[in-house]
This record gives sequence, structure tokens and C-alpha cells, in this order.
Amino acid sequence: MKKSINKYLYTLILLSTNLLAMGGPHIGLTAGAGSSDNGQICVYCHTPHAANDFASQVTVPLWNKPVTNVSFKMYGASVRGVPGVTMAGTPTDATPTDTSLACLSCHDGVTAMNSAVNAPGSGGINPIGSLIGSPTPVWMGVNDVKAVGANYTTKESGDLTDDHPISVVYTPGRAGLRPTETALDNFVGAETVSDLLRDGKVQCSSCHDPHEYSNGIYLRKFNGGSSLCLGCHNK
Repeated sequence: MKKSINKYLYTLILLSTNLLAMGGPHIGLTAGAGSSDNGQICVYCHTPHAANDFASQVTVPLWNKPVTNVSFKMYGASVRGVPGVTMAGTPTDATPTDTSLACLSCHDGVTAMNSAVNAPGSGGINPIGSLIGSPTPVWMGVNDVKAVGANYTTKESGDLTDDHPISVVYTPGRAGLRPTETALDNFVGAETVSDLLRDGKVQCSSCHDPHEYSNGIYLRKFNGGSSLCLGCHNK
């Protein structure tokens, strides 16, 4: 019995230590300058109740962010709201879809990172989002690459033309892409290339896992020697 109690206390200590190190919107970050820390980890992305009901657009659980209203210019597109085309000739969607749209509900270069549909406490539900605590930082182009939805050079919101194509069908053979059944080595949450895709498409989540920081910037695999890229591209 004594061993069980000690084991339980030890587990609580470990959990408390880990939680203190996770003050940011993603696991692995700590609260600091230009951040908002309300003592909860998951609330910046998820909520157990009154989640944003846009399941037809995004396959993420209990999403707590309002949908971005930014009009995006896709990779290979000359204007906003129309499909782009990759250098290999594969068309993209006209606007980000699925998990990429979820990521861009925070990383669009416009939306405050502490905006949530269901803020902590009673009566905090707001379909268009309300702010949790202060300050209200926005990941914009001037704030390094955290704003994938803002052109890093021009700071133009919604410009994805300088980012890897997303919401694009994975077509083996084009751009040196490997077969979808190709086995992957030490990728987080994926054993084959097909596991990286969402409905057969490349999305932000194909390369990133927001709950895994051991590989840096939430990569599914450490990219030393371009090993992440070479999981899909046979170069």
C-alpha cells in the first residue's frame, strides 16, 4: 500500500512539473514575453463543450478556435480564392482545408493566438471568438515564421505562395513523390506515407504534430540531412 501511495505521489509530481513547462498554446512551450498564460494548456485549441461546429471543413476534435475569415492566396496561384498549381502540375484547393484550416485559425497572421470560441469560466461562449487573458499577440509576418499565413517578405496576410503546398493531392511520381505505401522510419504518428495524408492530401499535419516537440518546431521527424523531406520525396 505504501509503495502504491509513493508511486501515486511521484506521478503527481512529474505531472505538475510537466504542466508548469507547458504554458503556451502547444506542448513544449513556456509562457514568456508576448504570451498569454491562463494556467490551462489545451484551451487554446480544444474545449470539452460548445466546440466550433465546422466538422465538414476540419477533422479535428472539439476545436476551440473561430474559423479564420482570411482569403488565402494558395501556392502557385496569382490571385486569392482560386486553385493554385504546383511546379509539378498538381492543382491545390482554392482555399486551405481540413487540418491546415485548423492550423490557420491561429497562424493566419491576423487572428490573436488567445482567441477562443469557449473561453474558460462561465458564459465564455462566443462563436466568433473572445480573448483569453492579455496581451493579445498575433503571429504576423514580422514575428518570424509562426505566421505561415502571412508572406514572410511582404507581411501580406493570407499569402501562402511562399510556403510548401498544402491542401494538395499527393500524386506519387510527381515531384519525386514516393508510393503512399512506402514505409517511414521514426516518424511521429506515421508508419507509411499514407498515414501523413488527410483524404489523400498533403496538409500542415503531414509534416507537423502540435503535440510533439522533440524534433523541433513540432516536426514529425528531425530534418537533419533532409530526412523529413525524404520521407515523401525520392531525391
